Amino acid sequence: MTWGLCFWMTTAMAFQAAADSTWIVGGPNPPSVEGGRPVEVGVGFHIVDFGRITAREESYDVTAHLELRWRDPRLARGAGDGKIWTPRLNFDNAAEAPKLHGDPRIEVDPDGWVTSRSILSLKLSTPLDLRKFPFDSQDLVARLSLSSDQSKVRFTPLPGSMHVHDDAFVTDWSLQKQTFQVKSRRYHPKGDEYSVLEYLVRVKRRSTFYVWRVLLPLTLLALFPTLVFWFEPTNLQPQISTCMATLIAMLAFGYSVDFAVPKVAYLTMIDRHAMIGFLFATAATISVAVVHRHVANGAVPTALKIQRPLRALYPIAYLAAAGLSIAAGLAS
Repeated sequence: MTWGLCFWMTTAMAFQAAADSTWIVGGPNPPSVEGGRPVEVGVGFHIVDFGRITAREESYDVTAHLELRWRDPRLARGAGDGKIWTPRLNFDNAAEAPKLHGDPRIEVDPDGWVTSRSILSLKLSTPLDLRKFPFDSQDLVARLSLSSDQSKVRFTPLPGSMHVHDDAFVTDWSLQKQTFQVKSRRYHPKGDEYSVLEYLVRVKRRSTFYVWRVLLPLTLLALFPTLVFWFEPTNLQPQISTCMATLIAMLAFGYSVDFAVPKVAYLTMIDRHAMIGFLFATAATISVAVVHRHVANGAVPTALKIQRPLRALYPIAYLAAAGLSIAAGLAS
């Protein structure tokens, strides 16, 4: 049983116990439509505000205004016995049980058009593609479905109620665009098709923090071993100490950003950048060992011949490798 189904079942029980029990009351049958067509339920999903995007859990929090609209001829001109049929919904990608902000508001006009409005808080799961992290963009998806198959009830979007509030924002992200689409979905390969509204908001990460606090320090750390090639080849201690301190610092930086990303099966752009720096720092440590091996054997001129070209070759090679990695990541 999905969280969305649990939500609507709990809501039904709560409203049945309420004094103004007009949300889930009445017969189980939807209103009949001429020609046996399904009842069309207009749906609007207006995002009031975002809470946060949690990359490690691949989820996001949002407060939204949900509007449903359908016609029930049985209620036209004040007819009926006070019982109102309402469509039951599921939030297919709800990570936790949704929370209502007070009771839904239901209005019925003289022509039998029923409008239900409610505000709720949601925690929704959404797949994230973090290959370009921290220069990535993500699609935040909300997926609503009807609990009756689309031969009985189906969604129609209400474009005027499909938007993000002007004051909505997400920390560290900028809002790009929104799209919505009504489609059908089977929950069993040979089962019935159900009407589904898929609402999507495109967001782009603000990468300034990661550029200045992670990428730049990692770049400077990776360039730091260049200094070891300017020491006299006979001074082993400062060279080895510099290389080892660089490797330890780079490992610490790797752990500092680990909290922000899930354990994905691929390398992100920042992972590749850190790995390139770590490999070059390791290569510098090996070069120091080779140079001092020649010094130990009394071949100081040979040691100098190996060391001097590395003063320029090391930083140039590292910057080229790091630049190509970032360019390839942004182009992919």
